Amino acid sequence: MATRVIPSARGPYEVVKPSVNHTATVIFLHGLGDSGNGWLQIVRMIKDELPHIKWLLPNAPSRSITANRGFVMPGWFDLLSWDLGDKHEDRDGMLDSARLIDQYIQDEINAGIPAERIVVGGFSQGGSMSLLAGLTARREDGLFGGKYGWNLGGVAVLSGWMPLQDAFPKMASPHLATMPILMCHGTADTVVPYSLSQKASRILTDDLDLPALENLTLSMLVPPSGYSPGEGKLGVVGLSFRSYRSAGHEACGRALEDLKQFLKRVLFQ
Repeated sequence: MATRVIPSARGPYEVVKPSVNHTATVIFLHGLGDSGNGWLQIVRMIKDELPHIKWLLPNAPSRSITANRGFVMPGWFDLLSWDLGDKHEDRDGMLDSARLIDQYIQDEINAGIPAERIVVGGFSQGGSMSLLAGLTARREDGLFGGKYGWNLGGVAVLSGWMPLQDAFPKMASPHLATMPILMCHGTADTVVPYSLSQKASRILTDDLDLPALENLTLSMLVPPSGYSPGEGKLGVVGLSFRSYRSAGHEACGRALEDLKQFLKRVLFQ
């Protein structure tokens, strides 16, 4: 699909440096219309408990978004319709962005961080890209480990949906079934319907044999008593699918706490 793509004026990414020896990296992708800068405050809220982790927050290029009447805005790929379950998708834009993420992963490996100490995650459109970049083997459409499938420390998806849903099972990485994956979604999301996250979960577990660890519906707030370290199965190989009652299209308090706990377990210090 021929779409004009304009590099971000903010530069390729934002970085939050670790405060101790750097032994792990999170590459976290923002949603449509946002930027890496938009996630800096959230990362700063949780980084002190993850002092060894470097956060790389890429900035998507700007492009014309068909569903938004051609308005130019930051996006990892074009949206042809606001019906995100529509199988007419911007395959070229998705694969271009996946190659960009491949490059960021390889850069971290070149700097001495093993792939299994890297987590790729994202919110909304960025969550969909984390599924595509982190869990597929894209052969001629991938770079470096993206050609054959990255063996990452994990993938974290907040309010995302399955990209290239028909092709995805055929593209699945051989490492998918041995990777910890966290999916979080608000039950009242009207931007990316909750049903799309449920569908992505079924593709991963039913079609691709990823172990289904848990399917929990939780409050959108962190319990006053705090988070129990033994709660749930976060960070174990397989899918932890967590829903948040009444949460909309947002990174609610409990989702951020679950993300933090997931990272503590898969990228332990």
